[in-house]
Amino acid sequence: MEFIEKIFKLKENNTNIKTELTAGLTTFFTMSYLFVLSPKILETTGLNFETTLTVTALLVFIGSLFMGLFANKPYAVAPFLGETAFLAYVIAPKYSINVCFTAILICGLLLLFMTFFNIRTYIINQIPETIKISFCTGLGLFFIFIALKDMGIVRFTTNSTPLEIGDFTSLPVILGILSFMLLIKLVNKGLKSAILITVVITTISAILIGEANLPLKIFSLPYDITSSLFKLDFSMLLNKNFLPILFVIFLMVNIDTSGALISLNYKSQNQNNDLKKPMIVDSLAVILAPLMGTTTPGAYIDSMTGISAGGRTGLTAVTVGILFLSGIFFAPLISVIPPCAYAPALLYVGILLTTVITKLDFKDITEYAPAIFIICTMIFTYNIGSGIIMGFAIYPFIKLVCKQKNKTNLTLWILSVLSILYFIIFYK
Repeated sequence: MEFIEKIFKLKENNTNIKTELTAGLTTFFTMSYLFVLSPKILETTGLNFETTLTVTALLVFIGSLFMGLFANKPYAVAPFLGETAFLAYVIAPKYSINVCFTAILICGLLLLFMTFFNIRTYIINQIPETIKISFCTGLGLFFIFIALKDMGIVRFTTNSTPLEIGDFTSLPVILGILSFMLLIKLVNKGLKSAILITVVITTISAILIGEANLPLKIFSLPYDITSSLFKLDFSMLLNKNFLPILFVIFLMVNIDTSGALISLNYKSQNQNNDLKKPMIVDSLAVILAPLMGTTTPGAYIDSMTGISAGGRTGLTAVTVGILFLSGIFFAPLISVIPPCAYAPALLYVGILLTTVITKLDFKDITEYAPAIFIICTMIFTYNIGSGIIMGFAIYPFIKLVCKQKNKTNLTLWILSVLSILYFIIFYK
């Protein structure tokens, strides 16, 4: 096992093989919904569900393996669901999913260029702590909302009130709440595998009471992905209508990938502020994804569950990647995990992420007011990317009108102008 220690520096990071493997398994179970959700969203664009499922698993394997071995970070790499939905429901119907893939490829190349020349690192270092805290907190609250919805505690309505309380007499809601209580009890006892144990126990319980089905089969062969490879459309490249699309996608890709890394790195107990290697990995993943036939990936925020379970090194990410690869063969078994089993884990992770709000300077309204604005915009627009971009748009102006221009910088003003252009172009 010495070679594992040498590669991942386990002792230096105060961890061990058992903890890292458990953390990887925990992240995998929390992310397992990607096997269903991401392909289902892309199926609306005309892509084949089974093929996209295989592509998604392969991308997670390759990206996470590279993140673990090259960057030694416990961050799994996977397609962002929010961006996948944005491209599938907003951009693709107007143009095509192949145009989206082309835009993502160009964005990936730009990200790689910016990473090698330290432009992305420079930009992140120029972002105030307040904005970073609001990113992390906003993501946490977004996770809490998604979890409450998936658990059935809240639900959308068709009347004037957009949300209402769920049916607390339904078994899935009751099971989800009991699952969350079990998770908190296990965490309180200091059990690092608390999330994993809770997901397994809840899934078994759901099967026993008839709220989840036993898989029709356990093993299945991978689907042929050759039909999804290199499906790019460069016909729009010289079209003036393509530039706004490229601008919007690039802004969202840059914000989503960088924002996820900032949040994960910010919350990780063993913080290594050097993000260049992880940025190289996510840039290469963004290039690879459209070539394979899927949407923008990056360090996946669900990796926080593995970090919470003790994951500190790239061995966690490698474990996730290998499990996703094996998941191609066991997709029928993985697909039985019900929302009442994984949603409580997302709820717990969301709660963990929101705790960083205590680091806000609540004595300075020019700091906490834009932070709360960013957080609320991320949640109430149901769009993480747009909320973050809104934050960039207003932060320097608040500092300016409060005569604190000296606390801004050129990078912030450039991001502000680009963010304003984003809203003018896309939401006019």
